[in-house]
Amino acid sequence: MPDNVIILGKSAEDWRRDLNRTLRSGLGIAAILLVLFLAIAGRPFYTVGSMEQGVVLRFGKHVRTTPPGLHPKFPWPIETVLTPDVQRIRRITIGFRGVEEGAYPGQSTWNRRDESDGMNESLMLTGDLNILMVQLSIQYRIKDPVAYLFNANEPEEALKSLCESTLRRVVGDYGVDAPLTGGKAAIEDEIQIEAQELADHYGLGLSITLANLQDVQAPPEVQPAFKGVVTAKENKQKYINESLGYQNGEIPRAEGMAAGVINQASAYARERVLKAQGEVSRFSALLAEYRKAPEVTQNRLYLETLEEVLGKVEATVIDKNTPSLLPLLHLNNPESLGISNPVEESLETNPNDAPYRGGQP
Repeated sequence: MPDNVIILGKSAEDWRRDLNRTLRSGLGIAAILLVLFLAIAGRPFYTVGSMEQGVVLRFGKHVRTTPPGLHPKFPWPIETVLTPDVQRIRRITIGFRGVEEGAYPGQSTWNRRDESDGMNESLMLTGDLNILMVQLSIQYRIKDPVAYLFNANEPEEALKSLCESTLRRVVGDYGVDAPLTGGKAAIEDEIQIEAQELADHYGLGLSITLANLQDVQAPPEVQPAFKGVVTAKENKQKYINESLGYQNGEIPRAEGMAAGVINQASAYARERVLKAQGEVSRFSALLAEYRKAPEVTQNRLYLETLEEVLGKVEATVIDKNTPSLLPLLHLNNPESLGISNPVEESLETNPNDAPYRGGQP
């Protein structure tokens, strides 16, 4: 730099002389060390963990959100970084106090100080004006770190309040049987959906992953009565199941009997129809023969009728030329009287009078 250049009223030579004087006095070295110390203490780099997100503030105002890894920043107090854990599942409880150290997951613990508060939280009024003690567990995580950090002073307390309000409203829409029996799943789903909508509305930056009814029971003062009601309902269901089982056994048996009767009737109807059709066919054939030879057919029918009628009784045929009734004493043995069989003699003299046999005249 030329010596004749004037900077802030001093030439370059004057500036060079002042700098050398400062360095000889030790103030320059101290200033340099101070700058290096502020740069190191201000941490110009920061690390975001694998389950975290970095929220960078510049003079207290959010300017950017960074993913996991190593990132630069301006030294403190210009920029500061918050790194909330956005993957860890957190838990709040309503109606009982949370898990203490050494307790297994899902184990509710009480102490004398917060027992009354938990009891007050757990008392719920159902839609049919019964009182139940309901214990609810809510699992959640951070989904928007900026909203979680700056939209509410105590986002966990806000979430607990809106979950308790939602729980009371949902339980109030159901009767006393639903939370105690098979309606728990529907109530849990409804609580989770409505509580999530409220959390998004207030901008808490939280995501509810699970709503679980830990325990639902009647207050201690009325538990015996509730147990009696539950026992009666179980007996009712048992009797209903037994009745349905009897019904399921009797109805198929009755249907089987009805089907058997119907089949028998159908078979009898077919038999009668076929028999009638056979009679009609026989009569039609007989009518055709009668039209061909009326006298022969008439004699044949006459003889067939006699054969059918006389075959059922014991009959005796007497020759009109018999001189007296004395031979009647030996009618059962006419050969002993020297009398031949009058029917055979009649057939020998008049073969056309022979009875119809085998369908031929």
